[in-house]
Amino acid sequence: MKSVFSKVISLTLAAAAACTVFAGCGTGGGGDIVNIDIYAVNDLHGKFMDTAGQPGVDEFTTYMKEQYRDGRAEEILLSTGDMWQGTVESSSTKGVLMTEWMKDAGFVSMTLGNHEFDWGTDVIAANQTLAGFPILGINVTYGGGPADFCAPSAVVERGGVKIGIIGAIGDCLSSISGEFQTGLYFETGSALTALVKAESTRLRTEEGCDLIVYSIHDGGDDFKSSGVVQVKNSDMLWYDTELSNGYVDLVFEGHTHKQYILKDEYGVYHLQGGGENKAVSCAEISYNTATGDCFINPKQIASSVYGKSSIMDDPIVEQLYEKHFPDSDPYTTVLGDNFARWDSSDLADKVAALYYKKGIETWGTEYDIVLGGGYLKTRSPYNLAKGDVTYADIFSLLPFDNAIVLGSIKGSYLKSNFLTAKSNYHSYNPGYLTASDVDDDATYYIIVDSYTSTYRANHITEVARLEGSIYARDLVAEYIKDGYRAT
Repeated sequence: MKSVFSKVISLTLAAAAACTVFAGCGTGGGGDIVNIDIYAVNDLHGKFMDTAGQPGVDEFTTYMKEQYRDGRAEEILLSTGDMWQGTVESSSTKGVLMTEWMKDAGFVSMTLGNHEFDWGTDVIAANQTLAGFPILGINVTYGGGPADFCAPSAVVERGGVKIGIIGAIGDCLSSISGEFQTGLYFETGSALTALVKAESTRLRTEEGCDLIVYSIHDGGDDFKSSGVVQVKNSDMLWYDTELSNGYVDLVFEGHTHKQYILKDEYGVYHLQGGGENKAVSCAEISYNTATGDCFINPKQIASSVYGKSSIMDDPIVEQLYEKHFPDSDPYTTVLGDNFARWDSSDLADKVAALYYKKGIETWGTEYDIVLGGGYLKTRSPYNLAKGDVTYADIFSLLPFDNAIVLGSIKGSYLKSNFLTAKSNYHSYNPGYLTASDVDDDATYYIIVDSYTSTYRANHITEVARLEGSIYARDLVAEYIKDGYRAT
């Protein structure tokens, strides 16, 4: 049955949010009150620099450092994942620039998102060494055992109050390129619930934690709210609400890029800040150290608040950018003129055509290549505007380091995956090959990328791979530079 919450909800119930008792907290009066503000960033996707349509992190850094200094409350800053991949400045450093920034900005933990795996586990391990804060993934296993590049939890103390932070990634292994899935597994469902329950119990009994925060890279896809929305436990399909029954006191979520504040039937709040630097989730907590009473005011802080022009830029942002891009600026160097706006589908179709062209140039004398394409999907801002184009513009649309591949495929799979309508599959077929032209048992040669070729359901066998770091964005960049003369 379709949930009543399947429609987008937009409600403001801020008054109901204030002074709500956490599940699992004590009752009574007296004692010292410690005020703690927990901030959570989700799905930033490398949005480091300001662009015409996107705020960067320069003002946010200043904003957070001001919160640290003002003395009103103790602050904690954490991430629920997908921080590195998405822009030229972050992706080309494989997350190093973002990790250096997060360290300076005072992040206490980062939960792994699916896009942290876009370059493989060695990159995660390298960033973990650099970070100075723990990277979390309680349910990540690698090579048959717990992954050594992440930890199940972190413990921070503010004003004498200990907070345990448990990190987990949702059921999104299939979104990771097949070439990086070998040996990798995410425990989900009841197995994940058991892990979180056990870790929560350990944190409370062995570490003496007063509060447990759950940071999960997963969330609801049908919600939108600036204030609190009460939801039934049965509507939270991505989360086992049994965890809210004494194991978890507060949940920060990510992955779905929705902005909401939800309250489950146990009284536990769930916050997600929309992603792409649209907002930051915040929980203002008052904790009574004598009684264990704790009260919460959950809220979303829009980028118009922490990114407004009256806030001075923190110099660390420019320093890190100049460190990694000392010689040229991919945001200001114009490649050429885009003569008409391309929407997401236009761009995917163009990539398919450029795959085919590159394949013919490279392997066309040896193989009869019938088409180019694959699973092609752009990222934010999804469209390429008319006018001057920079490499950074193209990079944000096509950030994935998916190699260009010559693949072989049986006719039956060629028909089902490339010659019939299929969501996000695009192909360039210059011979106007149709399904009726294809022999189901014959072998055909196509040009795709490694994400498409390693997805098992496509049944593609890799024959050869283009040498060098040339990806879809580079083909589009050359096409723009060449003034559309490439075909």
